Amino acid sequence: MSHRVWLLLLAVGTFAIGTDGYVIAGLLPEMAHDLDVTESAAGQFVTVFALAYAIGAPVLGLAIGNLPRRPVLIGSLALFVVSNVAAALVDSYGTMLAVRVLAAIAAAVFTPAAAAAVPALVPAEERGRALGTVGAGIAIATAAGVPLGTLIGGAFGWRTTFLFVAGLSVVATAGLVLMLPPLPPEPAIGLRARLSVARTRGVPATLGLTMLWISGAFTVLTYMSPVLNAVGGIHGGALSIWLMVFGLAAVGGNALGGRAADRYPTTRLMVISTCGLTLALASFGALGSLGVHGSLGAGLAAVALVVWGIFGWSFAPVQQHRLVELAPESAGIVLSLNASAIYIGISLGGFLGSLALDRSGVPAVGWTAAGLELMAVITATAIAVHARRHPHHGTDTASKTRPSHTDDSPLPL
Repeated sequence: MSHRVWLLLLAVGTFAIGTDGYVIAGLLPEMAHDLDVTESAAGQFVTVFALAYAIGAPVLGLAIGNLPRRPVLIGSLALFVVSNVAAALVDSYGTMLAVRVLAAIAAAVFTPAAAAAVPALVPAEERGRALGTVGAGIAIATAAGVPLGTLIGGAFGWRTTFLFVAGLSVVATAGLVLMLPPLPPEPAIGLRARLSVARTRGVPATLGLTMLWISGAFTVLTYMSPVLNAVGGIHGGALSIWLMVFGLAAVGGNALGGRAADRYPTTRLMVISTCGLTLALASFGALGSLGVHGSLGAGLAAVALVVWGIFGWSFAPVQQHRLVELAPESAGIVLSLNASAIYIGISLGGFLGSLALDRSGVPAVGWTAAGLELMAVITATAIAVHARRHPHHGTDTASKTRPSHTDDSPLPL
């Protein structure tokens, strides 16, 4: 069977997880009202999920790292089905928080395992595009799953949306059971060795950049519904349209980033991606501060979402590609660390967005996000400068001039 089919199956799994993780942004007002909490409190469903994921990814990776990857992928996605059915049945804020932790545990196992399976499924010269394909499940979730889930929630209630996500997960699980080939486990590596990977030259700074990048994005994304309602009167069914615009741009950005990572230095690409995302997030602060609203605000918000989708989502496959280059013999470990950095950033963004929304309103949400992203730009620039000055401290630009990678040379940066 072609490796493309296997990659698409993994992408279906990440699509289900991405829909579950991001759809809360479109359901926030309804969930807050039904569970009798504020919108900022409901946003903590995202924060709790992210924290549980951040802690669970490395711990569970250590606990099950020596198991065959096929049953790990299938079992974790099956647990994800259970968690989403439970989310549709809860009737209290505290119980919902617990259910989100369960969903995070399942996602913390599946997502890094799916990314780590890529090197075993594809040749080295296609690794960037393959990572982009698996990551496209998340991007497509923002384009199709989240808008559709928001529409379903608006028409039939937010609980039905979680049943919809459970159905997607069942389909993905069945596909993996039927068609995913056996995948060998990674070599058993102890805690000391894993910590050694975390200290690999270039890895700590790259993980810090990941955290800053995603925290800026999720400061706004967690509270997308109140932000878009304030700047453009976008709510209800219209919210799904704007989320779809964002998602389609994200799909394009993800594909662009995957292809670019196979051709250009990833250190430069990281600077470009974070600069574009900073401008997009700052625009939400500017729209709020200037009091822009109505059709003008709605149109400008759509432009900002397109820029965000393209630049923000191009970053993900680029970053994964770089981390695999820095620690090619420990891809699963370093990608699980990256997943933890992502979810620490998500929790930080959700928390800071909640504070900004409660204390200063929508403009502060946008400006807080832009401030975090500006720190990401500074970090990315420092990494790029260091890589240029010290090309032998990691792969660098020279090998990008070759049309493909070879087995006896490191992947280019």
